[in-house]
Amino acid sequence: MSTEEAAAAKPIVLIVDDSRVIRIAARKILKDEFEPLEAGDGEEAWEMLNKHEDIALVLSDLSMPYLDGMGLLNRLRNAEPERLRTMPMVIVTGAEDDDEAKTRAFAAGASDFISKPFDSVQLLEHTRSHIRLQKTTQELKETTAILNDNPATDPFTGLGNQRAFLERAQQSLAQAIRHRAEMALILFQVDNFDKLFVQHGKPVGGAILKAVTAAIQAEVRREDAPSRISMARFGLVTCCADADGARGLAARICARLAQSAVSGKEGAPLKITLSASIVAPDLDREPRFEQMLGLLVKRLEQALAQGNCILSDEAATPVPTVPATAPAAAPQPQLQPGNVPAPSIEAALAQLASGDSAALRPYLRKLVSSVLPLLNHWNQVEQRGLESALERIRSQVSDH
Repeated sequence: MSTEEAAAAKPIVLIVDDSRVIRIAARKILKDEFEPLEAGDGEEAWEMLNKHEDIALVLSDLSMPYLDGMGLLNRLRNAEPERLRTMPMVIVTGAEDDDEAKTRAFAAGASDFISKPFDSVQLLEHTRSHIRLQKTTQELKETTAILNDNPATDPFTGLGNQRAFLERAQQSLAQAIRHRAEMALILFQVDNFDKLFVQHGKPVGGAILKAVTAAIQAEVRREDAPSRISMARFGLVTCCADADGARGLAARICARLAQSAVSGKEGAPLKITLSASIVAPDLDREPRFEQMLGLLVKRLEQALAQGNCILSDEAATPVPTVPATAPAAAPQPQLQPGNVPAPSIEAALAQLASGDSAALRPYLRKLVSSVLPLLNHWNQVEQRGLESALERIRSQVSDH
């Protein structure tokens, strides 16, 4: 049977009862969602369980000839194959079964009980519940096996996982303190990922995460350590880079992602953006890793509240709309004084993010003057005592 056929096949349920009437009743209730098999006693059921490896659940009466329900349950729980030891078994009880019998069955490892005569809703729900639980348990075992083989790797993206991020971050901080070297931590998260996932489904959600992974891998250096920390949150430990260098790297990753082609479930292209936070240690104040991590998470939450921005200090910076540093990207034009007007604030921020701050020097006063109205408003609302600083800026601008 192929993987696709196995996924489409109905789960097999083994109905064990010496009453043919009860077996037929159970089969009629279950047949639309499950594939029923029947056995008239425990011995026949045991033979079928060893023959059919894809049985998902046993539904068994307690009182039967040859081998009763309790005997079958004991064989299952003491079986050598794990699939039999962990097989869910629902005990069907009748009027003749007292509370003591139920207590013994639970102690022996029964998964659940259901009473005769069957209530169709109850039987279906019990069966669905235990098969879902068994499937989830198996998936968790498989995931655990993968993680044990690759304990520091995220199996979906191939990046490091949360454990790898925390270990590498602590190591880098210790080295930075010991050698007085620069380092920084970056957190990224896809803006509105939950809404995108609900609206477009799991395949599109996976494509978004793959696009983020590709954008990060295309921009990081060999010595940097990228990780996927949770569903749509990624971490990056940068070496030999201060906060400004980390901000430039984060901007390039965000810009590259913005160029990625991810389509929604209707085929229309989606606009995917990231928000990011950055923390670099102050080596003069004996930085503590727990404090850095707490500040990093707090800043990311603030950045996400605004959306599509990078936060590395007390103010969030919008992500500049600059092309990523791919070989095919066009070079940034140089701003020359005298022959072109002053750039916009957005273009200036993009120029800073690309690392070409020198070209902005002739326009700094004009750029500052363009944000004076905002500074004035901020001073009035926040009452932070900016008046003297604003006066100095105004006088310098008016002189030119």
